Amino acid sequence: MEDALGSIEAPGLDLLGPMGPDIARLFTRPVSVLHRASELYTARVCLLLLLDLGWEARLRAGLALEEACSGLPDQARKPLAWMLPFLAAEGLLEQRGPDYLLRGEPDLDLAGLRAEVAREAPGHDVNFDLLDGVRARIRPFFTEGKPGEGLLFDLSLFPLWLSYFRNENLVYLPNNLLALLALRESLPEQARVLELGAGAGSFAQLVANQGAREGWLSKIAEYRFTDVAPTFLRRAQRELKAAAPGLPLAFQALDLNRPLAAQNIEPAGLDAIVGINVIHVAQNLQGTLRDLRSHLKPGGRLVMGECVKPALGQPLYLEFFFTFIRSFTDVELDEEWRPVHGFLTPEAWEKALRHAGFREVAFLPPPRPLMDRFPSFNASGITAWA
Repeated sequence: MEDALGSIEAPGLDLLGPMGPDIARLFTRPVSVLHRASELYTARVCLLLLLDLGWEARLRAGLALEEACSGLPDQARKPLAWMLPFLAAEGLLEQRGPDYLLRGEPDLDLAGLRAEVAREAPGHDVNFDLLDGVRARIRPFFTEGKPGEGLLFDLSLFPLWLSYFRNENLVYLPNNLLALLALRESLPEQARVLELGAGAGSFAQLVANQGAREGWLSKIAEYRFTDVAPTFLRRAQRELKAAAPGLPLAFQALDLNRPLAAQNIEPAGLDAIVGINVIHVAQNLQGTLRDLRSHLKPGGRLVMGECVKPALGQPLYLEFFFTFIRSFTDVELDEEWRPVHGFLTPEAWEKALRHAGFREVAFLPPPRPLMDRFPSFNASGITAWA
């Protein structure tokens, strides 16, 4: 199994920038093994899903995207346009021109990957349970045209999502931690902070716990927890005050794709707006970024924890879940400011943020040359100053 995982190495502190000692915990061997095993597991689940659909003979004959989409609901195109190149990049399919070809007997062992992670990074079965659950439930997306949201977030999978979106999950932690490190820098006294799409509340919990431990939690006068989903909002109102002690919480339903002023957020009134893997789903990214900037005080900051890609066309295994979700794929594209849906490169983010009027943009850790040497590193804490 070690051969399948390949070489596991960590970058030196020189590549991690001034906060290297704080960031180094994201590059331990357990984290690296978990990421690589999760990538392989995702690839194998993808191919198994295509085999579940009865496509083995088609893949062995060679299958182009157009042919794969024939007879399927229109919504199937974007997931397949991601899955086929991803499987080729992982060596499970061979690409010949426009065709994708299944050759020989690919390694589709899932139990071995689980066993390796149980040895190296115990406590992460839920990540694989979630992938298995998606595989088991997503077929009607292709065969019947059922919406992905209902299939992915049904009651049977919801507890797995809650377990996935927690700080103990070493796959999910990096975006939270990097955004937290960015937020705590230059945080003013009496700070008013708003979190967009706060979901299961893991970032708020990290702010409360680490902020108290390091002595800066008292700087926050108001922490406005917002989400568009009533389920997450109700759960946070019930449970978050106990899970995030000392954090001065307020709660509000808020839709990222509607003007904030129409949702009772006062202009130029916030010291920081935080979004963890949420702002990339803005339908009109430029319009949303400008709106967010207008609600920051002069010198206020937009702080994002985002998955980032080494190149726009490179599939990232973490995208698998989200290719079935309309809010992830159906966004307004612009050749200059929003060239693709989903996760972006650091360069694309900087270009979009500066075009929206932010005067300075910084990344934590510095993305290049780190991502060039370690292309599997896919997290960034991004700060943009109004």
